[in-house]
Amino acid sequence: MAERVKVLGIQGSPHKDGMTAGLVHRALAGAQDEGAEVRLIDLVDEDLRPCRACNGSCFETLRCVHDSAATKRTARLQDADGVIFGTPVYCWQINSLSSLFIDKMRWDSGSVLMPRNRRIAFGIASAGGSGTGCVLALQALYRWFYNWAFRGITPLPVSRFSFVEALGLAEEGGRAMVKAIREGLPAFPSLAHAMAHYQSLPYMSWGPVEELRMIITCIRRELARCDSAEAAEFLSRAEGAEDAASGAGVESDLDSISSLYHLGVHAWEALKRA
Repeated sequence: MAERVKVLGIQGSPHKDGMTAGLVHRALAGAQDEGAEVRLIDLVDEDLRPCRACNGSCFETLRCVHDSAATKRTARLQDADGVIFGTPVYCWQINSLSSLFIDKMRWDSGSVLMPRNRRIAFGIASAGGSGTGCVLALQALYRWFYNWAFRGITPLPVSRFSFVEALGLAEEGGRAMVKAIREGLPAFPSLAHAMAHYQSLPYMSWGPVEELRMIITCIRRELARCDSAEAAEFLSRAEGAEDAASGAGVESDLDSISSLYHLGVHAWEALKRA
């Protein structure tokens, strides 16, 4: 059992008071409540420069010969037992701050081809606007985790329609991370084991349609407590959507899901304006 657990939070949004920041702070609070020592990197405060692909020795030395700040960030992550990474969603992907950070990270664990790392990772992706893309961004983030042989715990996709509920889930994720670290989970014995674990996690095999269904479910929970005409229309449509989908073709089903999503967003926004 690790006597002193260190958890590092990585906050990828340029907005320090936005959704992503709030979620990362709550996850760190959960880790801290479990007795972990927590630290935070706000990527907007970092001097992030693109990798030059110089074919240097950074994978062996963990040092970037062109960027001392990247070397310092690597050292901070090397000192952590677990990582909480929150990224906002831009066009169904992680944002550029998060990507620049990822491109220069180096680990002493080798890659998933030589898995020997015992670190834990918890990923959070938050989507404002349409609310879509949070699952797809998480898949990219978790592929990075597994390329560096991290053992990912259940990821947290968040849209603006689920943000309030997600704050509690973020805190639970922080707590779960510390407990998992203290249990002393072993490194992956092989590439096959790492791939199987990645595939076993929720959302990792989802596509945009499954994500849209998830968002509709979130909106439905919220509007079930509302008595507006817009909410009533959406809930009535949603109740019959599954029966209609079972006898429809694929294209017709997708049209129905898309239409229901737009109706739900309209009703949700009307509720927030009220």
